[in-house]
Amino acid sequence: MTEAPIIQIRGLEKKFKSKNGEFYALKGIDLSIERGDIFGIIGRSGAGKSTLVRCINMLERPTAGQVLFEGRDLCSLDGRDLRLARRSMGMIFQQFNLLMQRTALANICFPLELSGTPKAEAKKRAEELLDLVGLSERAGAYPSPLSGGQKQRVAIARALASRPKVLLCDEATSALDPETTVSILALIRDINKKLGITAVIITHEMSVVEKICNRVAIIAGGSIAESGLVEDVFYHPETEAAKSLVMPEALRQESLPAGRVVRIVFAGSSSLEPLVGSMILDCGKAPSILYSDIRNMDGATYGQMVMQLPDDEQACARIRAFAAAHGLSLEEISHV
Repeated sequence: MTEAPIIQIRGLEKKFKSKNGEFYALKGIDLSIERGDIFGIIGRSGAGKSTLVRCINMLERPTAGQVLFEGRDLCSLDGRDLRLARRSMGMIFQQFNLLMQRTALANICFPLELSGTPKAEAKKRAEELLDLVGLSERAGAYPSPLSGGQKQRVAIARALASRPKVLLCDEATSALDPETTVSILALIRDINKKLGITAVIITHEMSVVEKICNRVAIIAGGSIAESGLVEDVFYHPETEAAKSLVMPEALRQESLPAGRVVRIVFAGSSSLEPLVGSMILDCGKAPSILYSDIRNMDGATYGQMVMQLPDDEQACARIRAFAAAHGLSLEEISHV
């Protein structure tokens, strides 16, 4: 029997009032997040992604629809029941939201104090979490002298204090430099694997999704444009909203030269083979390489290559046969 998704969102809507009338920040959102996923939600500024994550933990009440957490509709809860459900959802933010007058240890203890955890037990839990995030030696430090990465590690430890089942990350790396971003994403991945915590990553950065997520949803104009496995959405986007986010400038129709242009997508060991040399030897005529890249997604290697084919039908046919024989996905993206 298949286990039900830990989070199911059905027909979600969020409407706000403004001086010009009502507007929808979210409309018709349907999503399923499986237990153990690192699920990315990516969109441009104003797309509705932060509103969506705030609806997931009921910091914003949806106007319509359902948010099911472990099969229970959070929209139907209030008061104590909602507070208890929220303890199963830790949240980290772009600006850390630490209490500046408290030490790192005391910041992590704070949510445990609010829930009535005995002081000694809260301190022990906080020390364990500081060790988990690699900051045991900074237990007595206040936030001000800490680096951005250290502050976010304290914030992550605090979010884990109540032993949540889901970690919601709202632009958690946007204020960090690239090197620190990599270390924080590695920490979230490690927490996901060690503790089995489902992570929801809200971001506008494609590189974040590539590095850590196994599934992704593209949000645009308050609606889900596309969702699925990261490699499928990134290498085979179907909607204009997804293409505008994930396809490099070199693959845009207006950037392509005249002639027959194809895109080859490869995965796993295929990306490590000398494909171009083999193709030239096999096909007799060299295509012009316009663009190529290789990326690591969720531990697997993926790549793509854009080529202008020679003006020779037989050579083109051999190139297509070569791609098929080597299990490569080939699509024609321009033929003028």
